[in-house]
Amino acid sequence: MTKEELWNTYVAKNPSFEGDGNVTMSAKGLRKMVDQTWAIAKEAEADHSSEQGGNIFNEIFGKNFRK
Repeated sequence: MTKEELWNTYVAKNPSFEGDGNVTMSAKGLRKMVDQTWAIAKEAEADHSSEQGGNIFNEIFGKNFRK
């Protein structure tokens, strides 16, 4: 998954992110966004590893993230 694909996933769930205005987020909303990122990346990692044996977290975040 590319960074653009991840962004498009967020925009699909939160259309206001695509606009030019300010977006405010509560602590709960920020946590939900982090949880969504984790879930999306884990799903993509499973798909990616079966295909290429890579780590999608390295591609998205540039580091090795483990829970």
